[in-house]
Parts: sequence; C-alpha cells; structure tokens
Amino acid sequence: MLQRSLSQVVVGVSDMSAVRELWLRRFGLQAVAGRSGADPELASFWRLQADAIADQLLVRTPGVTAGWLHFVQFAKPGAPVRAGAVPTDLCPKNLDVNCADMPARHAELAAAGCRFRSAISDYEIGALRAREVQMPAHDDVNVVLIEVHDSPLTLSARQFGAVTSFVTTVPDTAAEAQFYRSVLGLDELLQHRITGPAIEQVVGLPSRAALDMRLLGDARQPYGRVELIAYEGLAGRNLYPLAKPPAVGVLGCRFRVHDLPALRARALAAGCAVEEGGRVDFLFGRAEVCTLVSPAGLRIDLYALLDAA
Repeated sequence: MLQRSLSQVVVGVSDMSAVRELWLRRFGLQAVAGRSGADPELASFWRLQADAIADQLLVRTPGVTAGWLHFVQFAKPGAPVRAGAVPTDLCPKNLDVNCADMPARHAELAAAGCRFRSAISDYEIGALRAREVQMPAHDDVNVVLIEVHDSPLTLSARQFGAVTSFVTTVPDTAAEAQFYRSVLGLDELLQHRITGPAIEQVVGLPSRAALDMRLLGDARQPYGRVELIAYEGLAGRNLYPLAKPPAVGVLGCRFRVHDLPALRARALAAGCAVEEGGRVDFLFGRAEVCTLVSPAGLRIDLYALLDAA
C-alpha cells in the first residue's frame, strides 16, 4: 500500500547554483529532472502565488529508487528553517550522506572550500561501527557525512550516496515512531540510547547528556529511512511551524502510495488531519496527493502516481 522508504525530501533553496555545486559536482549525484521558471500547480498546492517558484531540480544517487531530493528555488525566498538552530531544537535536522573512505572525502570537500563543524568522530551503535562529520551546507541545511564500516552501498562515482536517512528531532521518539509504524506502515529497524564523549562531540551535547534514537524504514532498502532523535532532559525550540514554503531549508518529505484512499482512511481512523492536495504535475510525474502532519509537526506528502504501471 505504501513504499516503506521515503521517496523524496523537499528542500527550499535561495540559489540553485549552490545545489548544483554541492550535490551534483561534489557528491556526484544524478539530476533526474528539472523545471525552470514558474510552476503554478505546485505553487497552488503550497498556497503560494502562481509565480512564487523560480527553479526546480530532482536529484538522486544513481540507480537508487528511494531517498531522492527535490530542490525548489523560490522567487522570493523566506528565512532558513534552521537559522541559528541548536542541536536540541525540534525541526527537520539532518540529511545523511553516506560515503566511502571518509578521510579522503573529507579532504576533497575541505579543499573545495566546504566547512565542517568538528573533526571526524568514530562511534558505535550496538554492533554497528561508523564515523561521521557534520557539514553545514547552503540554506542552513545540515549535511552529515557518514561511513559505516562493512556496509556496502550503491554510491556515486565520487563515492557519495544520499539520502540514506532523513533525521528529525522530536520531543518523544516513541510517539513519533508509533505514527510511522501504525499509519505509514514503516518497520522500526533500530532503537538505541546513546551516551558518551563521542556522540557528545559529534552533535555538541553537554557532558553526560543522552540521545534516544529510532530508525524506521525498509530493512531491504538502506536509502530513504527516517531517523528520529530526542535529547533526554533537554528542551529546544519548536521550529516545525517554520518549515513551509517559501522558507528555505528542509521542508518535509514524501512517500509514494499505491492505494491512496486506503491509506487516507487509515490516517483518518488514527485521528490524523488530512489535507487534500488534489492532482499535481510534479517533476516525478502527475500524482494525486494529500498531506499529513506527524505528531512532532513534520509535513508528509502521500502521493499516488496517475496512470502508473
């Protein structure tokens, strides 16, 4: 009924040239489709003026069917969703970009002028060993580069892959995970409470703080997963109300649905508000779409392609 990996993450931008430089040139991702100029249908879906959109680009890791990125440049961009955000603020938080040979990739990006929030950090989550580094990108988007040891992935020719996980900060991972499981049908793949100096360094936590995380998606598909994070005992600002067009930064995500009426009925039965979007000619095809809001406040579009095989 629903593809259990997110199809796209939607990102508002102020300048598409910065997107092309980072995601296409540096990361080596593939441009699937583009649309220059006004898009009255998408603007109407977002309740914007007909000429509010200036440019669009749909990007993916070559050969990967999940975790795509839909970049939308607005004619009059709003403020960044995460402007001045701290790690504990509630919001769409990170776009995880996996890579191979982290030190080499880090050196290449640094030589190209990319900045990093810290040195590369190594950590463990159960049996998983990984290293990562946070990289601020255009429009206050936070990219997290990750290398997972002994975990082969489909990567670009430049040895990057995105988006493996879309990370959101929530007040309660249990409540948020229940929504993804019961309404959207995702599998919970991992739940872990993380403490210690390594994770404190990676995300800038105060000493002896703890991070509760849950990973949801499809066990067979390493791309397009949803990672929920809550910081125990630490309250942050709620920035989710800012994550709407024409703001820039991460605005929400989409899931492809094969039986939209059935999923809509399940969402309504679970007490979710459903916002009807009608039919929209997206870059990936013409689709019927509706929008849900997660318990934390993330906007999630559900779409069914029309005339799909």
